[in-house]
Amino acid sequence: MAVPQSLIGGNTSFHTASMSNTSSLSSSILLEDISNLNVVAGTLVFLSSVLTWTNFGRALIMVFLLLNLKAFPLVYHLRVLNAIRFVLRSQKPKQDVQPEQLFQPLITSSKACLMEIDVLGHKSNSTYFADVDIARTHLITTLFARGIEKIRGSTTMNGLSKNPPSKLTVALGGVSCTFKKELLAYETYDMWTRILAWDDKWVYIVTHFVKQRRNIRPRVSTLYPQQNTPQLRKQPVASSEKSADDCRDPDFAPSNVVASALSKIVFKNGRITIRPQEMLAAANLIPQPCDDRDDIGTAERKKLVRGIEAERERGLRMANLLGAQVGLHNEFQTDVALGKHYDGFGVEGVVATLAQLGKISPYQLI
Repeated sequence: MAVPQSLIGGNTSFHTASMSNTSSLSSSILLEDISNLNVVAGTLVFLSSVLTWTNFGRALIMVFLLLNLKAFPLVYHLRVLNAIRFVLRSQKPKQDVQPEQLFQPLITSSKACLMEIDVLGHKSNSTYFADVDIARTHLITTLFARGIEKIRGSTTMNGLSKNPPSKLTVALGGVSCTFKKELLAYETYDMWTRILAWDDKWVYIVTHFVKQRRNIRPRVSTLYPQQNTPQLRKQPVASSEKSADDCRDPDFAPSNVVASALSKIVFKNGRITIRPQEMLAAANLIPQPCDDRDDIGTAERKKLVRGIEAERERGLRMANLLGAQVGLHNEFQTDVALGKHYDGFGVEGVVATLAQLGKISPYQLI
């Protein structure tokens, strides 16, 4: 039977179109695969150019710098400036510090970075004193902000104000630190700093280094109420007449105290010493003398005055341990000495010792 030519021609065109579609589809898939391979190849080339030993070393150095930024030059000065800013009116707490808050601690947090670790694997004893400087500055600028402004005439820096340059300074007279436990690398801790006592010249400040624990926190934050949790807001504020021992949290474990530092400071206006009582009065941190003829609030004021004085006398007995160390200067003797050692950077002595041990050189660096 003869097949119509039109039918044969139609099938031929159909098969031709199908082959053309299949060919174009395969070409598009092939182009897509080639494009993906180009992307993968480009990614591998990019990664090979980035993941080099040089870049890996740079990344390690950057991580090391970020993790030890606290110990690098000028960072200490930035930390001090960060504490001094609380003297400024714009940085002061929304409410003024009251006499009832005079002996309450201010908490400053920090972390022991790797460059603060000594050869024994814990925070070096010498680094505690730099932290005490920062914590003490935070407390002074917070408590005495009003007094500093009254004596200086403003909170503007010298040279930026129309007023004559201020000569008000805070001088450090001594620091003593007692160590109890260790702090490991990158372990966080809090510094609880408060006024311990004062005499006719010095203000004594105590700083406790405490490991951060969830159960170690103040029951109430009186100066920054926004820091109180809903549970803390229900806690009553301790009476101002109670001593620090009476107000201590019964759940607090003294074993969490790592170290305790005692500092004494003096306020100076040029070469003139500002008595602590004058500075406290200028900052409105001690109640004014009571007038027996004024019955309104007299009883409460007398009670507050007695409480402050009792706490000052109690703290002064402990502060005298540091005050008596002035006599250590008299123990300096110059008659006879064992000799003198050279310190430098330590490299010279280590190299000389290794040369001696290796019998390279008999020279001993003293």
